[in-house]
Amino acid sequence: MPDMAVADRYAKALIQLGQESGLTETFVGDLKNFSGLLENPELLAALSHPAFGLGERMNVLNKVLELVPMHTHSANFTRIVLEKGRFGNMPGIIDAYNKRADALAGRVRAVVTTATPLSSVLEKEVAAALAAVTNKSVMVESKVDPLIIGGVIAEVEGRIIDASLRTRMLKLRQSLLNASPDLVAEA
Repeated sequence: MPDMAVADRYAKALIQLGQESGLTETFVGDLKNFSGLLENPELLAALSHPAFGLGERMNVLNKVLELVPMHTHSANFTRIVLEKGRFGNMPGIIDAYNKRADALAGRVRAVVTTATPLSSVLEKEVAAALAAVTNKSVMVESKVDPLIIGGVIAEVEGRIIDASLRTRMLKLRQSLLNASPDLVAEA
């Protein structure tokens, strides 16, 4: 199980290095690319499982790093995490780093769910609307869920803004069910 205190310590160290070297945003991009590979649970398990020797795990990591363009500092950071036996925390480290980098840059991340994929124009409009609400720059992660029928659900800074057609229909249904019998009979 990932230890969030450990993840935060490693993220803090990388943020400090990023600030000192002016590479904070470079590291954001590097970690984003690297995290895409870690979505493969077998790779994460192989790199974090102590049954494999450190040398074997390091060889695998070095092969992976050949596939992902990363700054030398970012690549070395992943090697240190592996050497220290904390690679199972890497997803948490990446998440904690992104939160710290976002705070420094004055931006937030929003998960925007729609029934169909957003065009780039609509995604920019949604980001602009959310930026007006949060007074911060907004990075949008788009998700598709046909069950919302239409509209949008946005999750940003712990708030949920639900403007989905499904929710509106459920509210209308509840209103009709709660209406007095006299009003329903007249209609």
